[in-house]
Amino acid sequence: MSVRSSSIPLVCLLLTLAASTLCASDIPGPLKSRFVTGDPVWKEIPVRDDLRGQYEKCWQTAISTILENNFDIATMDKDSGYARTTWNTGVVTLGGDWSYRVQISVKFVFLPTGAGSQAGAAGGVDKVRLQAAGEIADTKKGRVKHFFRGYDQVVLENLFQDIQSKLGTR
Repeated sequence: MSVRSSSIPLVCLLLTLAASTLCASDIPGPLKSRFVTGDPVWKEIPVRDDLRGQYEKCWQTAISTILENNFDIATMDKDSGYARTTWNTGVVTLGGDWSYRVQISVKFVFLPTGAGSQAGAAGGVDKVRLQAAGEIADTKKGRVKHFFRGYDQVVLENLFQDIQSKLGTR
């Protein structure tokens, strides 16, 4: 088996990550109460009945709310109802060699449509799904000592409450 020289840094990174003991006690103090390790979760907000048929208003409200929470849009596909932000490193600032970043994703779930009609925004919005993925890294001299993936439950809950107050059921 041959390993191309371009894949050697990736192999080294994977070996470094595998050799590192990852446990929740290694997470920096300021993140212990807000960061959850593992796969990021999606939270769903059912859209109010009076807004279900107003896709444009729902879309603009969701995007504006994300921007108001100091996240910048990286990818946006209005037709499919999906947007993702750039990584935000300013949510929590850590000292030393630790870094933390959060990325928001939003996905609209459309109402089912009748036989023969088109699915998607034309049918109306049923739910807004939110995710707040996060990553923590501790590096020394260019080497990763600790790395965690998960989600920021504080950012997720704040954004959830903000969008729910504007679009959600009461």
